[in-house]
Amino acid sequence: MTDQTALDFPVPADIEGFWVWEKLHCPRPVAPLEQDLLVRACAEGFNASMAEYGSIIDLGARFINDYLYVSFVPKDLGNDDPQRRLERGKSRVGELMPRIGDLWQKQWLPSILPALTKARETDFSSLDDDQLVKTFEEMRRGVVERWAIHGKINYAFYAAGIFGDFYKEALQPEDETEAYEALQGFPTIALENSRRLWHLSRLARSDLELRRLFEIAEPGEVLAELKESDGGRAFLMELDAYLEDFGWRTDSIFELTKKSWWEDPTIPLNAIQGYINIGDEGGPQSQYESAVRRREELLAAARMRLAAEPAKLARFNELYETAACFTPVAEDHNHYIDQMGDIVMRYPALEIGRRLVARKSIAGEDDVFFLHLPEIEAGMGGRDLKAVATQRRKDLARWSQIVPPPVLGVPQDPSGDPAEDLLMRFFGSPVEPSTDPAIITGIAASPGTVRGTAKVVRDLTEASKVTQGDILVCEMTLPPWTPLFATIAGVVADTGGILSHCAIVAREYRLPCVVGTAVGTAVIKDGMTITVDGTKGIVRMESS
Repeated sequence: MTDQTALDFPVPADIEGFWVWEKLHCPRPVAPLEQDLLVRACAEGFNASMAEYGSIIDLGARFINDYLYVSFVPKDLGNDDPQRRLERGKSRVGELMPRIGDLWQKQWLPSILPALTKARETDFSSLDDDQLVKTFEEMRRGVVERWAIHGKINYAFYAAGIFGDFYKEALQPEDETEAYEALQGFPTIALENSRRLWHLSRLARSDLELRRLFEIAEPGEVLAELKESDGGRAFLMELDAYLEDFGWRTDSIFELTKKSWWEDPTIPLNAIQGYINIGDEGGPQSQYESAVRRREELLAAARMRLAAEPAKLARFNELYETAACFTPVAEDHNHYIDQMGDIVMRYPALEIGRRLVARKSIAGEDDVFFLHLPEIEAGMGGRDLKAVATQRRKDLARWSQIVPPPVLGVPQDPSGDPAEDLLMRFFGSPVEPSTDPAIITGIAASPGTVRGTAKVVRDLTEASKVTQGDILVCEMTLPPWTPLFATIAGVVADTGGILSHCAIVAREYRLPCVVGTAVGTAVIKDGMTITVDGTKGIVRMESS
């Protein structure tokens, strides 16, 4: 770290070990209440499930200047021998992995749905103070419980990695992502979301007045324009039905300061704008059918090649059956846990904020997000926290203008823990930077090569500038970004590994994709002509 960086981004003296900026989920600094309600709940839930399955490490989470850094921290095992615990843990994980799909459908998802339904339907303004505080605490515990389930689901990523390793060793494909294409092409809630948005775009496309509105209106003006005509109001009724099912999300996770789609549908309306001029043959159903065909072709070819080696074929089939739930579970848990399960905390928090304003503890209801949980309790008791919230808001704005160091400390030797393996496949490992200033290196995530115009999108409010055939350059993607993949020709992401959301969806849509570039959004500019080689994991910048 340079002296200037140290000055701009002071690091606490007590930092030990190796810490990585968790840019994949938190590319921006995180407000105090978001830290308490979501990120620390995530770590608590993850570590509970990892401990249940014999992990010898914890996921450490620490905020430095409001940026999230994570680390693998050795667990205090007492008198337990680490190696014996690790072997027992691997055995338990091995027993869990084939059951993850069934457990999600029959046990875990049914266990979390009632609380999510209640959270969506509760009128928090109707609760008295004691009821509101009690409900808020119950919902916070629900976040921890959901992230504990998420921690178990993570082992589906481990199963996918084991299958991918075997596929690579047994079949030696030219493209190392081929194994993961064989795990795709299954119905998911993300696919249903895209189908519903596509249906809305077809309704608008078939109505000359609505089509013209979507084609010429500025993104921020579409909603207001729709309210001015009978056809527009009828369309909004259809949109409301979509939002009730899919609007409980933002473009990221761990952020409560942003309005959900349910509150502000600008982002889904932008997606519909992007879909309007795409022919019926380009919809999500055709993309899905293409992914199914690719999966079936790969599996048939692999089994044919292994037919002469019964033991290998049996192992292939065993590992495939264990990993086959990967894509559905990876996509579906995101909808219910990462998205809906987090954003529902925004609404009781805002109601608490309104009551803190009434007590003159804070100046505006959204100042509640700049308080920690104990301070909320003090504010409900009448403590004046206006100066605290104001200063933290200023601090967050200041830190958001600084790019933090990607890592702190020295990398540690791997522990051999399955949890470490799965997280590395999800987050990706650092790649060797290119010595050629015209080339960016990353992780090959989805095969193929494409040349096109780059559009740098840091959040979905900027997505309207992406037109058909552009190459999306982003920090990361999450399920709310999926509709963009129907319009673009390729993807370059700063973060992520072979099993990240961006990589999964790019393969589903058969788009060349390079992830884990670290510098893509910093180096590539809007309008540049770039070539994305998703087979080799390189991006060539050709012009500006």
